[in-house]
Amino acid sequence: MIQTVELGTFLAFVGGLALVGLLGLQAWYDRRDALLSDHRRINSAFSCARCGLTYVRPRRREEATCPNCAWNNVRLKF
Repeated sequence: MIQTVELGTFLAFVGGLALVGLLGLQAWYDRRDALLSDHRRINSAFSCARCGLTYVRPRRREEATCPNCAWNNVRLKF
């Protein structure tokens, strides 16, 4: 048994379904971007005073040793 549906009702249903899908994707990408930016914000950047290497270390640290020359450097503050 096939039930007939008016074209306007069908288009409204498909449009609403597409709208719900787009809003769901927007919410998912917003959440993903927030988590990624939190992860990036937690890192600390350093610039070596001896060899000039710029490097990043995880977590908030005030000091870290350079992986190139083992010089102890303070965190860059922007």
